[in-house]
Amino acid sequence: MPNARVWITTPGAMAMAGLPRHLELRPIKIGELVNEQSDFVVFDEVETVIKWFDDTYAEEVVLTDGGNNGVFDDIGVKTERFSITNRVMPPTTQRWTGAERDAQKAITATLTLLDKQVGHQFLRNWVKRGYFTPNSLLFKFGRRLAGLEEFEPSDTSEPASRANARLIQPIVRYFDALLNEDDPLRMQPSSNPNRDPVFRLARLMQEINSTGESASDKNIYRACSAWIIEFFPNTERRLARLRAELENRNQSSQQPTQQQRRSPNGDELDPVDTIETLAYRLQFALTIALLDRHTRIVFYEWHNRPTSINDDSPHRRMPAAMLNILPLAHTGRQFGTYYSRGNDGDKRARNRSNNGLTLFAYTNIGRCYILNFHRLLTDFNGQRGPNVLALSGTSYLPDSTSFHVGNPQGVLMPEQGARDAIAQSNFKFLPQFDQKKKPLRISGMSEGRKMSLFQEIARSLVGSNGTGHLEQELGELKRLGENDLDNHWKDRDRLLLLVNSYDQARWAANEIRNCWSSMQNFVYHLVPDNIETYTEDDFDELAKFVKPPDKGALNRADIETFGQIKGKILVAPMNAIGRGFNILNANGKAAFGAIYFLTRPYPHPHDTQAIAQEMNRRALEWADRADFLAWQQGDGIVQRAEKVRQLAARYWRSVEQRSYYKTLRDNQELLAFPRFDLAATTAGLVIQAVGRLLRGGVPFRGYFVDAAWAPKSAARKADPELSELDTEQTSLLVAMLLRICDYASEENTVGNALYKPLADALERIEDLDW
Repeated sequence: MPNARVWITTPGAMAMAGLPRHLELRPIKIGELVNEQSDFVVFDEVETVIKWFDDTYAEEVVLTDGGNNGVFDDIGVKTERFSITNRVMPPTTQRWTGAERDAQKAITATLTLLDKQVGHQFLRNWVKRGYFTPNSLLFKFGRRLAGLEEFEPSDTSEPASRANARLIQPIVRYFDALLNEDDPLRMQPSSNPNRDPVFRLARLMQEINSTGESASDKNIYRACSAWIIEFFPNTERRLARLRAELENRNQSSQQPTQQQRRSPNGDELDPVDTIETLAYRLQFALTIALLDRHTRIVFYEWHNRPTSINDDSPHRRMPAAMLNILPLAHTGRQFGTYYSRGNDGDKRARNRSNNGLTLFAYTNIGRCYILNFHRLLTDFNGQRGPNVLALSGTSYLPDSTSFHVGNPQGVLMPEQGARDAIAQSNFKFLPQFDQKKKPLRISGMSEGRKMSLFQEIARSLVGSNGTGHLEQELGELKRLGENDLDNHWKDRDRLLLLVNSYDQARWAANEIRNCWSSMQNFVYHLVPDNIETYTEDDFDELAKFVKPPDKGALNRADIETFGQIKGKILVAPMNAIGRGFNILNANGKAAFGAIYFLTRPYPHPHDTQAIAQEMNRRALEWADRADFLAWQQGDGIVQRAEKVRQLAARYWRSVEQRSYYKTLRDNQELLAFPRFDLAATTAGLVIQAVGRLLRGGVPFRGYFVDAAWAPKSAARKADPELSELDTEQTSLLVAMLLRICDYASEENTVGNALYKPLADALERIEDLDW
């Protein structure tokens, strides 16, 4: 390595890997050595490298899994053993051991409240997606307390949404004041503490903390109930009004309540609350706030632990040398987000312990490692870093928090043949319909319904005895290849069908095989390369070892061979093939002639690493804007820091509450434009996907199938008498098209060079009414 002129490495090695002691005595990582020794560094596909570092500083840490793998499963015994022989210890160690013991109690209380036997079903439903934070729980509790639905219906108007926000603002202000306290357990009483709602909440936390078994303590439940009744005496009237509104809505739509009240991911919601269920929700949220307080002390004062605990810091995956160099997260250094591993729907969790909690820890703005690599350590050692070249074909999408890196210093123009191929490509909106002529929509539906919906769409595309669109498209591609003078279409009669997961790929492929017997041996679905490690208790999972491989399964590592085998149709997750693969035929051209987007990609609303990535992008934008709200309102550094933390917490909460595409709202104050962000990010995913069909400078044919892409256009196709057109407010496809056209305008020299041919092709899209 010292004699090599070129080093090739990965983001993981740069951040995590050290050097052998006989080569380097300093405890530095490879990335620091690269920064010190290199003259020139190239980051290829730079947005993926940025994402990797963002995720590195936004990691999960297992608190407990009912075994020996959680932090608190291990240190609890060691702490107590140390205390037996060290009754007198330094004050800092006493504080740490006290927080560790209190965290153990809070973990037990949390899992007890969620337990199937002694807990509460409505609390399990509340967090059944496995994600909850003090902020999100108290905000959702505030909406329920105000007599609102936890998630706004998709048809909520913007004025109504603003009115609802004003309604819950006084409630949320109490919770924000509580969570912004340096230490709620040591909050000083006001002049009239019994009439102070924030102090009463802090006192409730103190009672929960001091009670040995708080989860089943009736006094705590009664105190929570009293807080609700005393400070919000109209709660029962508000709940009754909501109950009546929902009944009227269901009667007017003539559909059952369960079908009407669904969360954005399609899960059925609980019935309207009572004072009793609200009291338990408040108790649960305050218990999580306690757990957040205790784990902060345990994790970030790890240096004060008992000397008998030799374990590395729980955040050992985070490169320690960078923790105090990279900028801190604007939300604060730990944004306590928790996952319950023992949910009813988790098949693997049923075979393990039901007691599992995982902490999400968000400490630093990881992308600054890459964006400032040329001067990463300059402020500390005075030495200039290497020259840096960052490369990517989709790193210029200004509205996307996932893809956009910055304004490039130059553009490496694609070959003219590739630009011509894109311009010659064709797009079409191709919704499918059920037997009642209703458009088939997958995005936004519950997980339980998606399998049947994929099967229905697959059957529709196959048609009767294989006479549907898939067979027609294969025939058209074959015809184009036979009459191809430019060698653009020869041997490209293959179809790529894209979905959002490996399970969805298997569902769709199996249904195509079942409905199209003559093509059974020509339909494949992609499967991941890595197989999980199974334990002896995972009986259901162990059965996979004796099962024969799925018919038509193709390992992801073998995807580049698809053009040389007999396959005609491949169903794959979009993210699994979106970048890095060259799937070519025998002529060295793209093997696939057509691509079908069976689903509309939509980010999971509770992907905490994705939220952290968005926060990181916004944090850097805020820093660059002299007119940003925090810099204008804060007087001095301390007040501005406090203000930006409040705004960051508000931003995070707003992301957690995002639901349906139609309900995404801009926030000019926070520089948040979620619809533009989603449209630009979707454009990046589509560009990466169609890139597989452009290899060799050849055109392709693209189809958008899910009715959710453009619901008004799908409805017009089912009923031509309808007149309403799709706009960027109703259609992600239209929003994506407008973003690309905007970037490709003549005034934008970079975007025009990158996206003009694609914009021209998308503007000619067929059957999209916009």
